[in-house]
Amino acid sequence: MGSIQLDDLQMERGYTRWKAYSQSKLALLLFTRELARRSREAGWRILAAAVHPGYARTSLISSSFGEASLFNLLHRTVGAHLSHTAEQGALPTLYAATDPGIQAGGLYGPTGWLGLVGDPGEVPIAPKGRDTEMGRLLWERSEQLTGVEWPKA
Repeated sequence: MGSIQLDDLQMERGYTRWKAYSQSKLALLLFTRELARRSREAGWRILAAAVHPGYARTSLISSSFGEASLFNLLHRTVGAHLSHTAEQGALPTLYAATDPGIQAGGLYGPTGWLGLVGDPGEVPIAPKGRDTEMGRLLWERSEQLTGVEWPKA
């Protein structure tokens, strides 16, 4: 859902919580895939893969919108039927950490309805998440912001 604003990664202009959340999730995926690519090029044996929990019932919604918000009411009623427990949301992470078939640069999460719930497994990556040029640019911008550079092979 997100987009990367390389000239405003900290969202000092036009901040909204969901825009920031969406940008951060896309950035994590692009960054992970770029780490996998750089590791492969350097001959390092780092297995970098991205994971998402799906729609897990946590306090994210209520703490973001408030207990009395309409969005939180929908989350507690309709969302209860479209989501899974926080414990089930942790399963994709455990899967990615332990399954010997995990692929570097892959994305793992629930494989059920709309990727919100279900057993963990590899899930498709949207075109924005496969943008290798944006991944490279994001990595370089991160190096500039942190003053830390990836070691040369």
